[in-house]
Amino acid sequence: MTRKLIIDCDNAFSVDGCDIDDGLAIIYALAQEDVEVLGITTTFGNNKLDIIYPNTLSFMKNIGHPEIPVYKGSEASHEDNEAARFLVDMANKHGGDLSLLVLGSTTNLYHGWLLNNDFYNKIQDISLMGGITEPLIINGKVLNELNLSCNYKASLNVLEYGKNIIIATGNTCLDGFFTRERFERLKEGNDFEKWLYENSLYWFSREKCVFDNHGIYIWDVLAAAALLNPSYFIEKAVEICPDEDSMQKGLLLGQGKKRKVVIPKIKDVDAYIEHVYEQFKIFGER
Repeated sequence: MTRKLIIDCDNAFSVDGCDIDDGLAIIYALAQEDVEVLGITTTFGNNKLDIIYPNTLSFMKNIGHPEIPVYKGSEASHEDNEAARFLVDMANKHGGDLSLLVLGSTTNLYHGWLLNNDFYNKIQDISLMGGITEPLIINGKVLNELNLSCNYKASLNVLEYGKNIIIATGNTCLDGFFTRERFERLKEGNDFEKWLYENSLYWFSREKCVFDNHGIYIWDVLAAAALLNPSYFIEKAVEICPDEDSMQKGLLLGQGKKRKVVIPKIKDVDAYIEHVYEQFKIFGER
């Protein structure tokens, strides 16, 4: 059965100073045979919406999928949020068979709920990238949480009313590290892999400069893989209890209402990384 999927993201691939992981997650999802991406909804996080939306339109053309619709979200008004309206329309149309991959601010989902309080009941599952369970420290430097904390009230809404939630936290994503040495092999691949290599180098340079990393973390790809290929993960049910104070930091453990979510952990890191590279190859061969 083909999975119906909407990707809600703050895709800043190729934007100076911004991460490439949303773009990699979109490519990963499109490489799956049994997944139909119904559309891309854009939100803020990595950058402002006025940057993210046109950048995502260009990105979809650059990777050969201009036919997939891209919708602009809103930072404030649910009534003017075309992304939220699309989410609600697709939830109504597909009646519980729709999955959401959510990679930035959760504002569009919250706005969807404001438009229709039955919205979450029509979603099969939601895979979020974001949140932390403890401070996120990379080579001695603290990295602030940048997704669920962007609009903490929206995130609390998703976590309260959403069903079957998977969370790729910043902490668990640290296992998915792409070394620069391994990434070099894309130069020997198909035309798309070569394109991906050339257009991703800036982020490797940034990571070396800021965190002294000889590689990159592919945060959002883990959320995509955990949703679409769960066999690569240990799916552990975890009790979280965020409140307003904790969620402003993206912290999932506060003094709020307790609920269970799945926080996936990679079973075999090497097998997982190889799997991700294989999806880039598959995408390029289609």
